[in-house]
Order: sequence, then structure tokens, then C-alpha cells
Amino acid sequence: MSAQPASQLLFTIEEYLEREEKAEYKSEYCKGELFAMASGTPCHSDIGGNIYHAFRKHLAGKSCRPYNTDMRVHIPILEYFTYPDVSVVCGKREFFRDNALMNPTVIVEVLSDSTEGYDRGTKFRLYSKISSLQEYVLVSQKERVVEVFRRNEQQRWELFVFAENENVELASVECTLIMDEIYEGVEND
Repeated sequence: MSAQPASQLLFTIEEYLEREEKAEYKSEYCKGELFAMASGTPCHSDIGGNIYHAFRKHLAGKSCRPYNTDMRVHIPILEYFTYPDVSVVCGKREFFRDNALMNPTVIVEVLSDSTEGYDRGTKFRLYSKISSLQEYVLVSQKERVVEVFRRNEQQRWELFVFAENENVELASVECTLIMDEIYEGVEND
């Protein structure tokens, strides 16, 4: 989310969804405010695309389905809409108005200088309100490091850090992402 609201006006959810259908750029929505999303770098896009592709390959034939950054996620209790870089849902999919996923199992965010603090802090707290969410994944653009926050049986979040050539274990979807697949063809910007 950008630090600046796209406008000083407050919008209803209906107005937001209507605007998003026609908008040239994506916006996050939080309790009436719109926040223009910054465009990503080629590195950011490559990593997100690689992760989506790896999920498609590793989850083929299973009950889990990955989505790229075009899939909006909605947290009703917070009146919040956002576009994660990659999300995965397992089992029956629940949508708000047929176009905003409400029950992701995994959410992946590729970190950038402008969003890292938000992704680690406020956004993580917002995502943690999704009862179906089991793993929140942060992927570095600067180095080969992937952090997985996993919800344990006590509903607390545990951190697992994978670096260099370690494979990334995602228990909730019974999937292992290969570090080389995540960073394939990636050149730091």
C-alpha cells in the first residue's frame, strides 16, 4: 500500500469495486480509503511470476490453486481489499462478489524497499485476521532469502527462514519450492 491515499474522499465498497473495474492502476481499499499501489520492478515481477509458476507445477492435480497478483483478496471483518503477489487457496474457494478471494491458505509478498516495512508490519497484522491463512511468505529481492510465517496449533505465528540453496517448505499446501525456481532468471535491479 502506498503511504498516500489516492484521494481524500471516502468510498463505499461498491464504489471501490466499480472504480477498480475501470481503473488504469490497482488500488487497495481500507475502510473507505483508496491507496494506489506502486508498480513493481522487473525483478519483483520475475520473482512473483516464478513463484506462481512453481505453485502451478507443484500443485497440479491437488485441491489447491494458486493465483497471481491479479487476484484481489478481501478481509470482510476489516473492510480491506488488497492484491498479494501470489495467493493459494485449498479446497472450496470463497469469493466476495465472484472476484475477491476470502479464504487464502498461503499469501506471498515479494519485498521491495518501498513496501517492506508495511508487508512485515501492518499488512501482516491485517492478513493474520484471515482464519484460513496458514502461511505468510516474504520473499527478498536483494538476496536469496524466503521467510515463512506459519500459524501453529496455538494460532501463533512461527518464523522459518530459508536461505541460499535451501528448499522452501510450505506445510499447509504440502509443497516444496526450489530456491533456484524462485530466483530463476532474476537480475537485481
